[in-house]
Amino acid sequence: MCARQAMQPPHINRCLAAMKKKYLNTLLALALLAAVYAGFTYWDKRKASETKSPASTTQEKLFAVESSHVQSFTIKPRGGEAVNCQRQGSSWAILEPQKLPADSSAISSLLSSLSEATIDQVVEQKPANLKDFGLDSPAVTLDVTTDTKPQSFELRLGDETPTSGGVYAQVAGNPRVLTLASYVKSAFDKKLFDLRDKRAATIPAGQLQRLEVQAKAKHFTLVKNPEGVWDLVLPPAVRADRFEVEGMVSRLEGLTMQSMAAEDKKNTGKYGLGAPELTLKLSGAGNTQTITLGKKEGERYYAVNSALDPVFTLDSSVVTEFEKDPSDLRAKDLFTFSTFEVKRLEAETPSGSRTFERQPQNKWKQTAPTMKDVPTDKVEALLGKLRDLRAESFPKGEKLEEFGLAKPSYRFKAQFGDKNETETVELGKVGEHVYARREHDALASEVSKSAFDDIEKALKEL
Repeated sequence: MCARQAMQPPHINRCLAAMKKKYLNTLLALALLAAVYAGFTYWDKRKASETKSPASTTQEKLFAVESSHVQSFTIKPRGGEAVNCQRQGSSWAILEPQKLPADSSAISSLLSSLSEATIDQVVEQKPANLKDFGLDSPAVTLDVTTDTKPQSFELRLGDETPTSGGVYAQVAGNPRVLTLASYVKSAFDKKLFDLRDKRAATIPAGQLQRLEVQAKAKHFTLVKNPEGVWDLVLPPAVRADRFEVEGMVSRLEGLTMQSMAAEDKKNTGKYGLGAPELTLKLSGAGNTQTITLGKKEGERYYAVNSALDPVFTLDSSVVTEFEKDPSDLRAKDLFTFSTFEVKRLEAETPSGSRTFERQPQNKWKQTAPTMKDVPTDKVEALLGKLRDLRAESFPKGEKLEEFGLAKPSYRFKAQFGDKNETETVELGKVGEHVYARREHDALASEVSKSAFDDIEKALKEL
């Protein structure tokens, strides 16, 4: 044949070569088209299977079991570490891969998702190949035991659906393939860290009685007094700003570990805990624990709690939130009443003493030294000026005579509320400075002269 081709004219040979190339390209194009067709057919089959079953429109419960009946569960991720949690009375504990307290809110959320999960669609009643749905080797397997029927069940979660709006699933003992909402997979795909108790401080906020904070440049102590009010111990003890302290206590209650650095404290030196950035000593409910923050790594600090085993990390904002100047924590409001709840006001001034009492229909009357009607709006104006009285600074010194408060020129006592609480504030003037303190405050504060002038003006208008 080679001889015959050699005998062909050159233009015939070129024609034959072109024909071969054309047929080869055609065959390649047909092969590619067949592969694309097969892919689309497979995708269409899976896509169509999500909507073909009449049962798919029902809101069938995945498991008709209330979360309160669940006694234990095990999460087995594909290629990962299984986590077993067990109910112990009113709480939960992690038993595997190690014994740890569990995060009650995380467990509650998982069980709630389990009891509320419904089937979106029944894809295949008897699937020919579980690999098509990622269920031959499930991404997550959830084994559950209960104290009711069924006593146990197993849920397997596979691939996401082509639309990414759900996940394929199968319940052990039933061959059908289902689709569930995509949140179900995220609800059950939990690691050990997700389910463990991540509280960095374990004394309940409501039982906290003392908080001592030591930063590199700041130090202060807060103590709850017998009336349940927080004091700032300088010393002496002074009133603390309620909102500032409540914010700090709330922050402690919500302080959570961001990650685990080590499960024990055998080698804490490398975490900078020998030269701490911040130390928080908490006391309450008969317990004391110290949280120490060491070296910073990125946006987190390594930390330990004396009452807990691991070395963990905390968000760097913790240092900012607790590294405060003590003066920022002192209460600045002299009065705390709301003007509408004041029932009686006693005012002692260089001009004499006067008493005002609220009457029916919210009218006011002067009841001492003489009885007479007074303009309601004028009394309300005076109450407003008193309520707005705030400390602008805190001068050093404990001798009240230095601030004109040993024998104060002004004294205001307000009675208010359903419990007839009282608050008394004294004012003294030294030169162009005006100082004030509540009756039982050990230290003075300085208030603005203009605020004092406004009070004097309101008194004169009465």
